[in-house]
Amino acid sequence: MPEIQLWQGFQVLFTLLFFALLLLYPRYLFYRMVADMEEVAETLEGYAAEAADIVTRICMEKGTLRTGIKERVKEAMEFFLIPPVDLDPYGILKKLEHLFDKAEDRFHMLVDEISPGCSEVWRANIISLLKGGIGINTLAKMVRHYVELVKKTNNLQLAMLFQMNLPIIKKVARAHMAGVRAISRGEPIGDGVGPLVAARLMRGEAKEIARDVVYSEEVIRDRRVLVVKARGPGAALGKLGDAVKRLAESNTVGKIITVDASLKMEGEPTGKVSQGIGAAIGDPGPEKAKIEEVAVEKNVPLEAVAIKMSLEEAISPMIEEVYSSVPEAIRRVEESIASSPADRKVILVGVGNTCGIGNNRSEVEEVVYRKREEEKEELPAIDRLVKKLVERQKRAEKRAREREEELKRRAKAKARR
Repeated sequence: MPEIQLWQGFQVLFTLLFFALLLLYPRYLFYRMVADMEEVAETLEGYAAEAADIVTRICMEKGTLRTGIKERVKEAMEFFLIPPVDLDPYGILKKLEHLFDKAEDRFHMLVDEISPGCSEVWRANIISLLKGGIGINTLAKMVRHYVELVKKTNNLQLAMLFQMNLPIIKKVARAHMAGVRAISRGEPIGDGVGPLVAARLMRGEAKEIARDVVYSEEVIRDRRVLVVKARGPGAALGKLGDAVKRLAESNTVGKIITVDASLKMEGEPTGKVSQGIGAAIGDPGPEKAKIEEVAVEKNVPLEAVAIKMSLEEAISPMIEEVYSSVPEAIRRVEESIASSPADRKVILVGVGNTCGIGNNRSEVEEVVYRKREEEKEELPAIDRLVKKLVERQKRAEKRAREREEELKRRAKAKARR
């Protein structure tokens, strides 16, 4: 009888614990998610503050002004651009181009204020640093917004949706910050592989053809080639569409080739080179549209050579796999040039951020690149244990399949004898 009463007591206790966990676990899960989101928000806010400090330091080192810089940089971090009305798509590209041009003018004016006397190279770098800082600051504010919204509404579903995106947000933020640090040192980033390919093919004097864009005329595979890139080694993107348009107006063009970094699929190797048709340029639209209009107007092929990399690799310091892809990209470009009409010129455009990339072959003999940093696996202990068990099971299954196939091969060989 006492044993039955003890067992009934345990049943009551387990029932109470079950319902207690049923009620308490969702709240525990919610506050755990909020704590994780708070941590990411604080990390991103730290990145934004670090980016502002980097811009301030570079302005003081490269310019003549010593006071009031930090306040102006903090104001600049809140810069925003309102997209034009797109309900009626007619003229949308002209509106976009106008806004982007005026935003660029605004950045140039700001650099004149906070870093007077700096060189053209570092003027371009500071503008790129400001843009990177604005991007990080916007991301930090977005994360903070959702953290506060989740805390305000106590909404578990909203917290779960946002937490699922935290790993991607953290990776992109780290990559942005690494890119800002690289540009502050004047080092190339992954997106600079297009200008690097173009610079390797430029042996003559680079001449300015459009805003922040230079070109040189070269002979490659017995063809006259107009090699175009943003003016380096400052961090510029340039008005590449204007450059192509002006060159096409004054030359007989037989083909246009664009070389750019391209977003890879997960599982694809970094640095893989692919060829296709179209304008490989990742601008919001105006410059790409101009290149496409030239190709249509002149009725010439528009070809693309793409170097595959992830988003994080494109905005981070250039890694060895990206740098090593340049010879293969040049080979593909030269083959495309050789197939163009001999009596017409080819326009070759190296697309991308040209930080740390000079304007001819002699200036890019030694380009700074880095070894890939191995990503540390950030998994809880229980997840690591389960993963190891699954991997061990997979290895055992693979060995069993191999033994079975070996026995079948031996049986077949014995039957033939």
